[in-house]
Amino acid sequence: MKINEVIRKYRKDEKLTQEQLANYLGISAPAVNKWENGISYPDITLLAPLARILKIDVDTLLSFNEELSDAESKQLVKELSDFIKNEGFILGFERGEALLKEHPNCDILRLYTADILRLHLTVKETSNSELYENKIISWYEVILSSKDEKLANRSKSSLASFYMNKGEYQKSQQYLDELKTLDFDKQITQAILYERQSQNENAYELYENILFEEAHKINGVLQMICHLLCNEKKFMMAEKYANLSRDIALLLDLGDYTAYASNFLLAVEKREKASVIEMLEHMINGIDTYTDYMDSDLYSHKKFCKRVNFDSAKEIFRNALKNNSELDFVKNEPNAKKLFQKLSKS
Repeated sequence: MKINEVIRKYRKDEKLTQEQLANYLGISAPAVNKWENGISYPDITLLAPLARILKIDVDTLLSFNEELSDAESKQLVKELSDFIKNEGFILGFERGEALLKEHPNCDILRLYTADILRLHLTVKETSNSELYENKIISWYEVILSSKDEKLANRSKSSLASFYMNKGEYQKSQQYLDELKTLDFDKQITQAILYERQSQNENAYELYENILFEEAHKINGVLQMICHLLCNEKKFMMAEKYANLSRDIALLLDLGDYTAYASNFLLAVEKREKASVIEMLEHMINGIDTYTDYMDSDLYSHKKFCKRVNFDSAKEIFRNALKNNSELDFVKNEPNAKKLFQKLSKS
């Protein structure tokens, strides 16, 4: 709870009026009213006596030890993402900072906030981007000392990616080296053990988890190789990897957006207008069906978190396509105009 909510709640629990509380503290009743409406805050010298009158400690008054659940953190970050879409990144960043000041000990919220702001920063042109990057990095660095090892490792992974994108490869390697290797063999052994004990549902779920994760990894690697080949202008070999990435993604029900990403990149690099427009249509349609893998027979035992709202991610994908300056050479083509109009209406 916010401090104004805490004051109001515990004042009412003690059956005190705002005027009575004000008299105890030697201040005016309107001052208490402003506290409870979030207009102003108690002076630091009043925190201890205020806590005593409300029969709580200062930590409770300031919500210092209040922990948010994973679901609550995700909801707050979703609201933050929606706010950024409506009000812009700079105001959104300020709101994110305020959110972390309100919950200074919640590492999961800090991680989610850093992740979403980093994602929006990646797809939006923002002045003083380095200032925002440095603040996001500082939040990840705080999480490194988290008691939750998983959160600390996720922060290391994010920092490795962050520094790699900034071209600071030595720092990126440092965080990669600190990450514990995911034990693939342990997962396979556990799945076999489930099978041997006739716990087939558990075995299916674990196998499908591995299939889904490895399918994305393989597809990602193929896309990276394709990207590298495009940079070297080795388009014939790049086409082989792009088609392989597409075929694997389609076979394993990863969706059109994932499947055609490499073909789209290749067409853009080769400046083939007709092919770019064809791949762009696949990509746009793929955004709308991005989560169809959840209904795939291949992953019928895998437990997807269907409470997660993917609308923000889809909006980011749409904005990335709309704002891609490399597509300027096709934007005046009639068929391309229709596709960009479709993007704007989505």
